Amino acid sequence: MRKFCLILFSLLVAFPALAQQQKKWKAPKRPKRPKWEAPKPKSVEYIDVWRPYIFSDNLFFDFQGGVTLSMAENMSGHGLGKICGPMGELGVGKQFSNSWSTRLSLGYKQQKGWASKEALAASTLLGDGDYSYRIVSFYVDEMLSLTRLLLPYNEQRALDLQLFAGVGLNYSFGFDDKVDRWERYGYPVDGKDFVNFAFRGGLQCLYKVSNTADLTLQGTFNMLNDNYNGVKHKDKFSFDSYVDVTLGVRVHLADHYGDSRYYKVRRWEASSLRASESKVATLLEEEKAAEYRMRESREAVAFGQLMKTHISFYVDRTFVNDYQMENLRIVADFLKRNPQVNLIVKGYCGASTKSESPDMHLAEKRARSVGRALTRYFDVDSSRFELWFDEDAVAPFPMEGEWIDGVVFQMVEQ
Repeated sequence: MRKFCLILFSLLVAFPALAQQQKKWKAPKRPKRPKWEAPKPKSVEYIDVWRPYIFSDNLFFDFQGGVTLSMAENMSGHGLGKICGPMGELGVGKQFSNSWSTRLSLGYKQQKGWASKEALAASTLLGDGDYSYRIVSFYVDEMLSLTRLLLPYNEQRALDLQLFAGVGLNYSFGFDDKVDRWERYGYPVDGKDFVNFAFRGGLQCLYKVSNTADLTLQGTFNMLNDNYNGVKHKDKFSFDSYVDVTLGVRVHLADHYGDSRYYKVRRWEASSLRASESKVATLLEEEKAAEYRMRESREAVAFGQLMKTHISFYVDRTFVNDYQMENLRIVADFLKRNPQVNLIVKGYCGASTKSESPDMHLAEKRARSVGRALTRYFDVDSSRFELWFDEDAVAPFPMEGEWIDGVVFQMVEQ
């Protein structure tokens, strides 16, 4: 009992000390932060536009060589070497859009023919039954690029698959002398020359090797009258066919920009014009000159009236900038063409549309600035015009925006 009391007393004494002991502090667990990832750049929105081309742009030449294979009914069962002949083709074309072009082609082919198996079995006079002849073909092809039509524009794409269809003429000539002998033996064959309308269609695969050249692989199926190979058919007209397989190269001629491809340009990116900045600048100058001629043609002599050409200024500005110099050139040329006309150069401030500084004498300074430019830059005699200005008058051609209609020209008789 005594031991139990001692233990109980010890616990009662130690409990307050244990209660007052502070627990060791532990930092709360922080939540795991997500792994940082760089923000994905948003695609820049821009407008792609095709360059303005002229008729002599986007021309190309095709040089092709390969084999032509007769598909006539008598050729079945013969080896590939027995029905193939060499051929070559030259084409010239123009690309009218990114996916459409037209091509004119001229081809020369050495075709092979064969007597029917029945005739060979019936007569030994036909020998082995083979003969040869030549074809000159002319086609007009319309070509459609499936790659550029179905896939987004990409000027770096190297492979292009084009579908084409054409119509033209085939001239068969140069049949072997043996064909004339066979005809005398009674075999239905004719060795005279034939001209036939022909149709063809096929695929052309182009692989870009440079900015000016493509490697080409072309397969063509040709349909025309059965007599093209000299065989007489019991019907007056029956279709026959042959196939051409060619390898070649396409050469693109430089356009008036100095490039050899059909390109888009990006309005916000001047570097996309590649090496054609000077050509583009020339084009813009031509457009500017055309606009100048149009504005100049509107001016006519009408004493007491205002010219349609006037000079505008930025707010609180009095100098004549380069664009307004073009308008001054119209005024100077008008005076040179019409010596009976003098002008009153009227200066205004922007009281009509903009609040300008009233103590700057803008109307006077603008009139004098225009007068100095006419005499200094365009050799206009100062006696041909008179300066007039009014700081409080409202300009007759009110404008909105950052331009102030500062100077107008009234025509008066000398």
